[in-house]
Amino acid sequence: MSSSSPSRSMIKDVFRERFLELLGSEEEYERFVETILRPQRKSFRVNSLKVEDEKALVEGIASKGLCVQRVPWCEGAYFVEYQEGTRTDLGNLFEHFLGQIYVQEATSLLPPLVLDVPENVGDDFRVLDVAAAPGSKTTQLGALMKGKGIIVANELDYKRLGPLKLNLERSGLCNIVITHGDGTRIEGEEVYDRIMLDAPCSGSGVIRKSPGTLKVYNPKRLRQVQHLQLKLLRRAFALLKKGGILVYSTCSLDPEENELCIQKFLEEEKGVELLDAKIPNIVLSHKVRSFDGVDVLPEISECTMRVWPQDNDTNGFFVAKLRKVEE
Repeated sequence: MSSSSPSRSMIKDVFRERFLELLGSEEEYERFVETILRPQRKSFRVNSLKVEDEKALVEGIASKGLCVQRVPWCEGAYFVEYQEGTRTDLGNLFEHFLGQIYVQEATSLLPPLVLDVPENVGDDFRVLDVAAAPGSKTTQLGALMKGKGIIVANELDYKRLGPLKLNLERSGLCNIVITHGDGTRIEGEEVYDRIMLDAPCSGSGVIRKSPGTLKVYNPKRLRQVQHLQLKLLRRAFALLKKGGILVYSTCSLDPEENELCIQKFLEEEKGVELLDAKIPNIVLSHKVRSFDGVDVLPEISECTMRVWPQDNDTNGFFVAKLRKVEE
């Protein structure tokens, strides 16, 4: 195990107590811990804007010594399974440099799939990605839209604008406008048909990718993070057209950033409808029905998507789907 790999010694008591409560048994908690202590599987998405023969492309990648398996819940996406003696260095592939594939974590594929992009997008169809860098979901959206309509890719962190621009260019997209600004201060009212908000979060779902999260894990900070998430949700919802869809997601497993955040938003905001965010072929379990003395509304537990790492051998993730009610 490398020095950057997570270990049991890094797990704080507060982390164990919290996730033991959420998972309900020592057995399931052990499954969870064993999974997050393993390196994550790599995965990639075929860029349909640049590739006509997906089968030939994937066979070509496999012929270079990579063990490739389909991602069950996303057409055109593939896991690269680790086997002794096989390659996993997707970033060094010529197909990556050409923009024929995009290296993308498998749970990151979910929000664009849930956003309900129409089959035939019109020129006036507008989509906002509130926190776009490094561009994995933005480029996926661009492919789903077949290069039509307009995507506004916003990013607050100036240092991340370079990688975002590079990834958009590599993917061959020309219907995207990049903006640099605070997502809570984007101007406008009822401008966009679809909005994707992959919110800043504690990152408790991506320990496999960022082991250092275990060292700094502190639930006391979650109230502050939730405050920012709610501000982003409110502004995004104001920017959404009536009848439009907003997808909220995090790479967190903490209820304060997920179910409880959505519950507060629904309590405060008028004219919002919670839709079913589920998609086929992904395993979901251990819904959060109450936490820390607060009952979660049954429709939130049932309609949102909470992805535990041990169920699909992925990172952890959360997705909620909201619609602005037409009056």
